[in-house]
Amino acid sequence: MLQKIDRFGVMAVMGRPVLFFGELNRMIYAENVVAAYRSRPRDNWAEWTDKNPVLARLLAEAEKLCQ
Repeated sequence: MLQKIDRFGVMAVMGRPVLFFGELNRMIYAENVVAAYRSRPRDNWAEWTDKNPVLARLLAEAEKLCQ
């Protein structure tokens, strides 16, 4: 959604001129989860987790929420 808002504007995507604070926080959180997921290698997760503990915790929390 952030990419669409960036491309087309809030009004076109949301139908109103502003975003609410909670919406912004959820979109940023989702963007961070996607970035963390994409940065994780396919083969050596343990090494990546050691080097990126904050991103690893973020992904673990997201996985818990999805289940």
